[in-house]
Amino acid sequence: MGYLSDLLKRSRAYELVFFSGYALYLVFCYMVFHSATVLSSGGEYGFDIQTMFMLSVHATRFIVFVLIAVFVRAWRRLATSIVAAISGAAVIMGLLVTGMLFQFAGHLPIDMVIPWLLLDGALLAVGDALIILIWAHFSATLSRRNVYLYVLLCNALSLVIYLVITLLPSGVNLLLAAALFLVAVVFAKKSLDVRGRQPREYSNPVFKRALRSVSQPIVGTMILLFLAGLMSQISGQQEIPLTQFQHTSLLTSAVVVLLLLLPALIVKKPLNMGRIYAIALPLSAAGFLLLPLIWNAAGGIVNSFTQLGAMVAGIILWCMLADMAQDTRIPSVLLYAIAFACTNAARFAGTLVGFLNADTIRQSDIVLTTVALVAAYLLFMVMLFLFKDKSFKGIETEEQEQGQLQLSAQLSAQLSASYPEEQLAQRCGDIALAHQFTPREGEIFILLAKGFTIPTISEKFYVSENTVKSHVKSIYQKLDIHTRTELIELVSAV
Repeated sequence: MGYLSDLLKRSRAYELVFFSGYALYLVFCYMVFHSATVLSSGGEYGFDIQTMFMLSVHATRFIVFVLIAVFVRAWRRLATSIVAAISGAAVIMGLLVTGMLFQFAGHLPIDMVIPWLLLDGALLAVGDALIILIWAHFSATLSRRNVYLYVLLCNALSLVIYLVITLLPSGVNLLLAAALFLVAVVFAKKSLDVRGRQPREYSNPVFKRALRSVSQPIVGTMILLFLAGLMSQISGQQEIPLTQFQHTSLLTSAVVVLLLLLPALIVKKPLNMGRIYAIALPLSAAGFLLLPLIWNAAGGIVNSFTQLGAMVAGIILWCMLADMAQDTRIPSVLLYAIAFACTNAARFAGTLVGFLNADTIRQSDIVLTTVALVAAYLLFMVMLFLFKDKSFKGIETEEQEQGQLQLSAQLSAQLSASYPEEQLAQRCGDIALAHQFTPREGEIFILLAKGFTIPTISEKFYVSENTVKSHVKSIYQKLDIHTRTELIELVSAV
């Protein structure tokens, strides 16, 4: 509990208010996307119509995230206030279309309603994708433990707020959703202003390493999201009242958030997000095996359980991406855009497959499909953790095998003795400028010339050793060298 109290003490009251905007955004998502509270309040739309709405949302999110990943440089030149304004305008337009659909529900044939419904989903998805990246940018300014606590506490707060909303008359849902989103957008902008701009830079080896590191959790999350989309369509929500579905989801989600909070509140050692992910996701996937057991007794209520695995995966993946952006200085927008493009594609595929085959898949097929998919997923996870990434094996060990480390240490000592520190820094700075090093590469380059080891550099900058190795690899490539000895000789020869 000490970490939580310290976190609260270090933040001012108005900062905590701004930071709570992420919880308000999550409530908006519950209302508009997860349980279709807003759409269901129209009273005339069945489960198939809601599914088409969600297909439009997932497809549009995918397109937006892909475009942002491709044009990330243009995105980074946009002011946060402009992005926030576009996000708010898109959602307000989407909710206006929703209100219009409510007015004409029952008076127009379904073939005239569907195009407007798809437009509604697209507008809401554009605004949603943009605010996701704003909050992602903010999350990447926090340390590993703090971002984990922050995301989970916001999830817990959002569940409390959403519970209160479910007790209100359905007629206020549309206006309430609009108000929540606009406040969340304003608070997102204010939260970033509080934290200030963090240094970001792009290095191809560092980016590739970061992408390899998060590719495993991304793929695992994609599998769970595909399963969630598939099973929610096969079971269908129309078999139970909306209120019952909401309260069941709230209860199960609250239990999950509490369980995820325990490691951060109890464990004093630095959090290992990969280990938490490795434990939580197979357990989440195994939860799908319960579906055939409760199918006859519970009917459509299994929908609330199918979302738990996706929820756990999404929370942990969010934190891992924030930690990777903090560690590598890679633009958080780029990492999140790539990850969420993949996850939304998986959710779209699962929803579409389930939607097209819900009437033809028999219960026996559901059992076989669930067991087969979960078994495949668990085997996949085992494979991932058995075959660990060895891409950086050798940056230091090759030098050790060649007897280079001792020689480079001697040369570094001679170099430091021959030149004053300011002159050595100037020499390294000139080389860094000539070879277009990034700011972090320039800092590491000087330390390499001075003889610092990779573990020492890692501790100095509070980043992982793999991240330092990525920068070293980039430096070597730009200088067209292969060892530390060559680097020191290059500096001496200037």
